[in-house]
Amino acid sequence: MALLKLGMPLAVITWLIFSWMYREDMLDVDGDRKSTSEELKRIKKSHKQEKGKQQHYLFGKWMWFGSGFYGLTALWTFIVVEFLDVFNFVFSFPGFATLFGDGFIAFLLSAILNQLSNIVTAFVWFNYWSDDSIIVWVVVAYAGYMVGMSAAKRTHKSNVTRSTGHSD
Repeated sequence: MALLKLGMPLAVITWLIFSWMYREDMLDVDGDRKSTSEELKRIKKSHKQEKGKQQHYLFGKWMWFGSGFYGLTALWTFIVVEFLDVFNFVFSFPGFATLFGDGFIAFLLSAILNQLSNIVTAFVWFNYWSDDSIIVWVVVAYAGYMVGMSAAKRTHKSNVTRSTGHSD
């Protein structure tokens, strides 16, 4: 279950974001894990300073959740929790009388508290996902992250090779 719910989706999201970052020359495709981590810290700092110039929605949310492995896993958890909330709301709609039974202010406060709860859940993602062993879920999530990063590098290098006609 950990692979289907967390490992594979994390690999795909990591591949999407890192592919975009390599394409935009934000990261050195030949960098090792340590240099990539340092570059991500630099990018996060730069992103905070350029608050109004968001280039990519998913990237911006990832930076907000902390960047790197932990931030991307928190982002995926947040997406899942939000999706399930919307799905449950739409398909189990309680009716307007129930929603606003205590007044509009109470409804608004409830919505804000639910959003804050979802954010906290995302930040403690390891508790949200694990049924049995937190260690297994963390390892699977990290493996998905690393597979996604590796796939993004290979894809980018392959595309560069194809477009230039030779490899570096």
